[in-house]
Amino acid sequence: MSHKQLLAFSLFLSGLVLTLVFATQTPDDNNPATIRLVTSGSSITPFGNSNSLNEIRSAEPLTAATGYTDPLELSKDLRATFEKNKDAQDAARQQLAYRAWRTCMPNFAGPAADHLRRQMQTLADNTPQKIAYRQLTERCKNFDQLSSDEIRQQQQTQQTRWSGGAVRTAGEQATQLLQQDQYTAAIQAANAALKTRNPQALESLRGFVGTYLRSNSLDEEQQATLSIRAQAFTLAACQLGYPCRADSLAATEQCVYSGICEGNLRERLLATLPHDASGERQRRQLFSDTDRILQELQKANPDIQTLLRP
Repeated sequence: MSHKQLLAFSLFLSGLVLTLVFATQTPDDNNPATIRLVTSGSSITPFGNSNSLNEIRSAEPLTAATGYTDPLELSKDLRATFEKNKDAQDAARQQLAYRAWRTCMPNFAGPAADHLRRQMQTLADNTPQKIAYRQLTERCKNFDQLSSDEIRQQQQTQQTRWSGGAVRTAGEQATQLLQQDQYTAAIQAANAALKTRNPQALESLRGFVGTYLRSNSLDEEQQATLSIRAQAFTLAACQLGYPCRADSLAATEQCVYSGICEGNLRERLLATLPHDASGERQRRQLFSDTDRILQELQKANPDIQTLLRP
């Protein structure tokens, strides 16, 4: 797999939501790409045999989880979560409402859900991808009670909050500044995210690292190194309590939209690396970079620039 392919997958999880929401956004608001479903060949094969993979896993540094809990993970009724938080004044609850909305709308509820529904009808009922689709549809079903006018109104409200930055993750805020060529402000925002030691904020920096990679004149080797580094932010977040289980919300979304449904998020990421000696080197680099990120977080003032150096 080329470094460009690695980068594409490395940005998948943190960028997933940007491909799902607000089809009416303008190009200035990071207009999302059309969803492309993978409806065949959805399973993935781990590197080597199980013993080999276990040996590689043992190289990963272990860090105790922080006890972080994502309210969206616990919610079986995302409409209820949305209604409870949509009119809140604090940013954290507004962001929670936005995440509930963007998970379900427009692909799992409302008139626009017909497009995804028709595509899923082409799959056998027992495929993991279709099972994941049914699970998300169940969690989103109460959004169907909204009228067309209510959907349009909320779409506009949530899009305005997104465009204005009110509901962006810490990493998305930093990425936006970087895209606007406000480098100093972007670094400051990324450092603020690091200092929170919050698993969700840490995982969101994965996209920031990818944007930094694309916005700088790096040679091919440096790009390949930093694309692995971007993925390491997800592994580090997993070790700090980010929900990475196979049945987590992010994993379920990934299964629906990409067809990659085998294992937890960490195992899926590892399985995308080449199944040869170069892949093993990349895995070891991934573990080393994960350790590097976690060590940086032990400092009183962690610095993202340290983590951007190839």
